[in-house]
Amino acid sequence: MLKKMENYDFIVIGAGVTGTAIAYNLAKMSAGKILIVERQSAAQANTSLAAGLLTLSRKTSSLIKMVKETYHAISEIQDMSGLSLGMHQHGSLYSANLPERQKELVELVRIAVQENIEVEWLDISSAKRMVPWLELPENSITAYMPDDAYIDGYSLAGGYLKEARTLGVELLESTPVIHLDRKLNQVTGVEIPGGHISSGMVIDAAGVWAGLLARDIGAALPMAPVRSQYWITSDNPNFKKDQPFVILPEARAYLRPESSGMLFGLREKESVVVAPEHLPEKMSGYRFKQDQYGWDSLLEGLPVLSKYFPMVENIEIANYISGFSTYTPDGMFALGEVPSIEGFLAATGCCGSGIAMSGGIGRAMAELALGKIPSFDLHPHRIDRFGQIDPSNIQFLHRCAMARSGKVSG
Repeated sequence: MLKKMENYDFIVIGAGVTGTAIAYNLAKMSAGKILIVERQSAAQANTSLAAGLLTLSRKTSSLIKMVKETYHAISEIQDMSGLSLGMHQHGSLYSANLPERQKELVELVRIAVQENIEVEWLDISSAKRMVPWLELPENSITAYMPDDAYIDGYSLAGGYLKEARTLGVELLESTPVIHLDRKLNQVTGVEIPGGHISSGMVIDAAGVWAGLLARDIGAALPMAPVRSQYWITSDNPNFKKDQPFVILPEARAYLRPESSGMLFGLREKESVVVAPEHLPEKMSGYRFKQDQYGWDSLLEGLPVLSKYFPMVENIEIANYISGFSTYTPDGMFALGEVPSIEGFLAATGCCGSGIAMSGGIGRAMAELALGKIPSFDLHPHRIDRFGQIDPSNIQFLHRCAMARSGKVSG
C-alpha cells in the first residue's frame, strides 16, 4: 500500500496478464519507478477464466514472433524463480475437412514452417492414436504441431507479477482508477479513491474496462466486450493429460485436456456482445442476459462438434465458464498511442489471444513506452486504423461480435 501519493515514471492500469507482462518488461528494461493499479485482485478477472492456448501458428510472421516471446518469457521466469508455471506442452492437432478450411490450414502450415515451427502431417489413423476420442471424416487433413502448449492464465500472470515485483514494481490492489488526469493534450496521472498519482506515462491495460477509462480523455478504443465461453466435461478415462489439444475450424471449436476431463470452447454464429457502459463492476457471479448458461450456444454447435467428438452427446457437462474477451472488428489487437494525446498508451482488443500474446505485447508496449522502436510490428494494431468510431454504436458492436464468431483458429 502506498504511504503517500507519489510520482511514478510509469503507471500500468490492470494486473491481468497484459498489464503484468508490460510491467515485467518495463522493469527488465530498468524503466524507473513503476506502479500497477488494479481495481480487484491481480489476475482475478478475465485472465483467470482463459483457456490459455499457446498456439504458435498464426496468420502472420509478426504474430508468431509475439507468441514465441511468450514462450521465452515463461522459460525466463521459470529459470529466475526456480518454479514451474505449469505449462502443458503436448502439442496440438489441427484438422480440416471442408475445402475452404483445408486451404486455410495449408497456408497456416506454410507460414509456420517458414518461421521454423515444427509441423507434421498426419493420416487419420496416426491422429486417432494420439487422440483416441477424436473422429475424423475420410477426406480430412490433419497437422500436428508438437511444440504447442497451454497454460493457466492466472499462473502466467502471477509469474510476470512475481518477477516484476522482485525487480521493484509496486502493486496497488483493490483500487479502482476513477479518472485519468489530463492537462491539455497530456495525461499526467490517475485519480484513485483518496487522491491522485502522477506519472509521465499511463498505460491502459484494463481489459474490457480499458475503453471506459480511455473515454474519460476523449479516446475511443476500437474494441467491444464479447462473451467468451467454454464447457468442462466430467472425468473420463479416454481423456489423458498428455494428449495434444485439438483445433476444429469447421466446428468453430477447440478442445484440450482439463485434469481428467475435457475442456471445449465453441464460437456461436452470432456472439453475445455487451456495450461498454453496461459492464459489471466485477466478473464474479456475472451472467449474460442472453443465453445465461450457454445452452443455446451448445445446442447450436453440437451437430458439427459431435461429428468429431461423438462422446459429447452422452458425457456429463460438469462446468460452464463464461467471461469477456475484447474483440476488434478485424480480429487484430488495439495497441499503442492515441493520436493527439501524449503520455498515454493502450493495450487491449486481444481477441481471445491475450495469454498467448502476452509476452510479445508486454515487450512491445514497454519498448514503445520508453520511446524505442518495438521489436514487433504494431502497425496492424494501431488504435486509429478504423478512423472515428463510437464504441457503443450497435453496428460497431455487431462487427466486433462477428469477429469472434468468424474466428476459426485457436
